[in-house]
Amino acid sequence: MGVYNVHGGHNFIVPGAKGLLDETTEDRKVTARVISALRVAGHTVYDCTDDSGRTQGQNLANIVAKCNAHLVDLNISNHLNAGGGTGVEVWCYDEKTKDIAAAICQNVSAALGIPNRGVKYPKSLYVLRKTSGRAILVECCFVDSQNDASHWNADKCGDAIASAIAGKTVTGTTSSGSAPVTTPVAKPATSTGNDWVRRLQSECNAQGFSDQRVDGIPGKNTLAGCPTCRKGARGNITRLIQEKLGVAVDGIFGQKTKNAVIAFQRAHGLIADGIVGKNTWRALLGL
Repeated sequence: MGVYNVHGGHNFIVPGAKGLLDETTEDRKVTARVISALRVAGHTVYDCTDDSGRTQGQNLANIVAKCNAHLVDLNISNHLNAGGGTGVEVWCYDEKTKDIAAAICQNVSAALGIPNRGVKYPKSLYVLRKTSGRAILVECCFVDSQNDASHWNADKCGDAIASAIAGKTVTGTTSSGSAPVTTPVAKPATSTGNDWVRRLQSECNAQGFSDQRVDGIPGKNTLAGCPTCRKGARGNITRLIQEKLGVAVDGIFGQKTKNAVIAFQRAHGLIADGIVGKNTWRALLGL
């Protein structure tokens, strides 16, 4: 039998994306179901979810420390996506986990009836870089997609992930509070991430840094329009940076904001200088 680490991303102090679905709430439901299904099938599973980290950097470091405390066959990080897309995708550090990642994509896509976006290979994600053993990050669906939200079921998603890992159909016990979404929400909300990008685009235009379309979708024009920000800066763009980093929002780029930027940069494998330049903006935008 296998040995696995499983965790839900973010926590309620430094939460994930919000929209039609709440990432932090739902990724914990998925995690509970994956753990249950694998344990029912006879596997050993450790829950490495962190609920105490007070910054994004602390949250990531706590998760990795828990994961690295165990010698396992695979580490599974559960998340929900944001930014205007639809479907499931799995992120890997390299091709060593390609097959299991592809199987998870296929299973979740079929179980939920959402698009299969396939396997991605980002090199900057802290959890994938710093975890000792093989690791994958599952982006189960998009919190701001009407299609994904109308098909969402955390239990089905968790069973689909666990079945791909186990190599056979496995079923867990019902995750607390998880219920199928059978009808679309009448008035779609905008996810935190999506709305944040929209406000950033609007502010960059208003301050003369860009003349871009305000659509809430990050891209090369959004990145090009973001100014370099450092300690001493003041204003609404600083407010948006503070909001994204989960620190007190006062519009003043002081030492606490600089420290939060440094923690974010370290977590994403960037030069930790506390200056929000192009590479840091790219990571903040999820590009």
